Amino acid sequence: MKKIKYIFVAAALGLTMSSCYDLDLEPKGLIYENVLMKSESGLQKYWAMVFQDLPIEDFNFAMNGEHNGFGTVCAAGWHEANQWGAQKASPASAAMEATGRTTSYGDGWGYWPYDRIRDINNFMEQFPNYKEYYNEETYENLYAEAFFLRAFYYFGLVKRYGGVPIVDKVLDPKAPLAELQLPRSTEYDCWMFIHNDLEYAMNHMSTAKGDASRPNRYAAAALMSRAMLYAASAAKYGSYGKITGPAVDAGLMGVAPEKAKEFYQYAYDACKFVKEGGYALNDGSDKETAYAEQFFKDNTPEDIFIKQYGDYIALKDNQGTMLFHSWDSMILPKGSNLSISAPGCTIQPAWELIRMFEIPAVTDEEGKPVRFDNVEDLWNSGEMEPRARAIFFFSGMTEKGSGTKFDFQAGVYKSYPGTAADGTTETGGSTNDYTNAYRVTAQNVEASQMYQDIGDQKNVKVAGPHGCFRGTGDEGYSYMGVLIRKYTNPNSNLAIRGGLFGSSQSWKVFRYGEVLLNWAEAAYELGLETGDDKLKAEAFTYVNEVRARAGATLHQMVNNPEDLGMEKYGFPVDENLQYIRDERARELCFENLRIYDLRRWRVADIDFMDGKQPHTLLPYYVLNENKWIFLNEVPVVARKATFDKKWYYEQIPGGEIGKNPNLIRNDGY
Repeated sequence: MKKIKYIFVAAALGLTMSSCYDLDLEPKGLIYENVLMKSESGLQKYWAMVFQDLPIEDFNFAMNGEHNGFGTVCAAGWHEANQWGAQKASPASAAMEATGRTTSYGDGWGYWPYDRIRDINNFMEQFPNYKEYYNEETYENLYAEAFFLRAFYYFGLVKRYGGVPIVDKVLDPKAPLAELQLPRSTEYDCWMFIHNDLEYAMNHMSTAKGDASRPNRYAAAALMSRAMLYAASAAKYGSYGKITGPAVDAGLMGVAPEKAKEFYQYAYDACKFVKEGGYALNDGSDKETAYAEQFFKDNTPEDIFIKQYGDYIALKDNQGTMLFHSWDSMILPKGSNLSISAPGCTIQPAWELIRMFEIPAVTDEEGKPVRFDNVEDLWNSGEMEPRARAIFFFSGMTEKGSGTKFDFQAGVYKSYPGTAADGTTETGGSTNDYTNAYRVTAQNVEASQMYQDIGDQKNVKVAGPHGCFRGTGDEGYSYMGVLIRKYTNPNSNLAIRGGLFGSSQSWKVFRYGEVLLNWAEAAYELGLETGDDKLKAEAFTYVNEVRARAGATLHQMVNNPEDLGMEKYGFPVDENLQYIRDERARELCFENLRIYDLRRWRVADIDFMDGKQPHTLLPYYVLNENKWIFLNEVPVVARKATFDKKWYYEQIPGGEIGKNPNLIRNDGY
C-alpha cells in the first residue's frame, strides 16, 4: 500500500492559498470526488486541507491571532512563524512554561471548523461508492481514518466550548434555514460522540507502524486517552468552576460528576490499547541524549503520530506551498549559526518550572545563595536529572549544532553578604539599596558594557554574550538565565535554521511518554473513584517508567497522603495526585498541553489569582569570593499571567451566534 504523507496544502489541489478560495470553487464533493476517491494519491489531495488544519497545538499555534489560532500559512513573516507566542502568552501553571504575556483565553478566536467536518462527512458518505478500487484492508483503514479525523476536530471544539452542534452528515445548503440552524448538543453527548468515533477508528484503522506521519489505530487510541481524560476531569472538577447560567443548566458547559468514572475508564483502556501496540520510551544509557533526541528525530520507538514540516528554503519561490516553522530561530539566541534574521529567545523558561526538576539547591537553609565554584556546576555536578539538561540550556552548556558555548551571565556582585531575597526585587528590572550598593550589570552587548572596571580590577567580565542585558528588551538574548533546548535540532542545516522558516523537525502529536502519564492519572483517579488501592499503586509504575527514562529518582506512592487541594482550591487533591500532575509538567513542558491540563483540573484561576509573576535563574559572579550564585528575580521583561474562571470555557464565536440563534452563548460572557 502506498505511503501517504500529510504535509500537503492547498497548492496540492492547484489552489491559491487565500482566505476566500472556497468562494471561487464548487465544493469538493461536487467536483472532485469522482476522481479523488478512486486512488490513494487522489485521497492525498482530498485530505490535504483536512490534515493541514487539524487542531494540533504545534510550533505555529497561538491562542489568538490569524488563522483561528493555527498558523498554517507561511507568508506573513516571522510573527507568524512565531505563532508559538502561545507559549509566551500561556500561563503554564504555578510552574509556568514561559514568561506569560497575558491574553484572553476566552475569546475563542473564531475557531469553528465545520467546513473541514463537512469534508470528512462527505467522504464518509461517498467513499463507499468507490470500494471496488481498493482491497478490503486498505478500504477499511481509509474509511476508519475519517472517524479519527472527525474526532480530532470535535476534540478541538469541545475542549474549548463544551457542547457544540453534532453534525454527522452532509447538510444540504439548500435546505430550509431552520434545518441548518442546529442547536448545541450537551457536553456529555459531544464527548460520547468523540468516544464512539475513536472506538470505531481503534477497531478498524491499520496496525502498521514505522511511519509515524501516517495515523494508525494506536494514534486513535492516544487521542482517546487524551480526550477522555479531559472529559473525566470536566466531570469530576467542573462543578468547582462556579459559573452559572442557561448554558450550564442545559448541560452545554459541564458533565455530571457521576460520569467521571466512565471517562477515566475509557482513558485507562485506551492507554492499555497503545501499550499493546508495542510502543516504548525512546531510552538509552545516556538519558540526556535519549530524551533530547526524541524531539528532533522521527520514527523513534516512542512516536505514535507526528506532524511533518517541509524545507521552506528549497521552496522559497513558492512560498505557502508547504508547512514550515521557525522554532530554532525563535528559541536560540542571536549569534553565528544560531538565530540570525529572527529575533531569537522569544520564549524563555521560568524558575517556577525549572525548580520542579531534580536540580542542585540555589539557596541554603538560611536563605543565602549557595556558592558554586564554576557556573557549570549547577548542571554538571551530577545532581541535576538528565531530563532537565535535555530540556533547558544552562549557562556553560554547548549547543551541539553550532558548537557555541552559551554564556548567560547576568552581572557581577562586588560582594554578597546578604540573603537571596536582598538581591531579588519584585519589579522587573528594578533596583533597591542592596543592588545599588553591590551589583554591576550591563545595559547592552557592547564591549564597554560587557567588560567594566570595578574598583581596582580592570576589564571585569560583567555579562555574557548571550545575556543578560538590562537595556535590550526581550528578543535576542536571555533575560531568564536559561533557554529552552527541547525541540531544537542540532542536526539541521546551520545555514538556514537561524532564519525564517528554517526549521523542519516534526511536531510530536502523540508520543508514548504522554500516554504513560495519561495512564497514571486515569489509574489513580479510578482508584480514588472506586477505593481500589491497587489501581493507585499501579499509577506509579507508569510515573516511574517515565522517571527512569528521565534519569530521575523513582517515586514511591504515599500510603496516607496529605490533602493539598481543599485549602487552596476548595476541593481535594491529595499529594499523590499532585505528584502525578507535577510529573506531567516536567515531562510534557513546551508541548502545549499544560494550559489544557490546568483548565480541565479547574485550578488555573487559583494558580494565577491576582496575576502571577515568573522568576529567573540568573547567574552572577561574586567578585571578592571568586564564586557564582543564582538569583530568582522578576525578569527585566516583567509580565504577569492571569486566568479568569469563565475562561475554562471559551465563548462561542459571535459571528456564529449571529447566524444561528439556536446557539446558546456560554455563561460568563
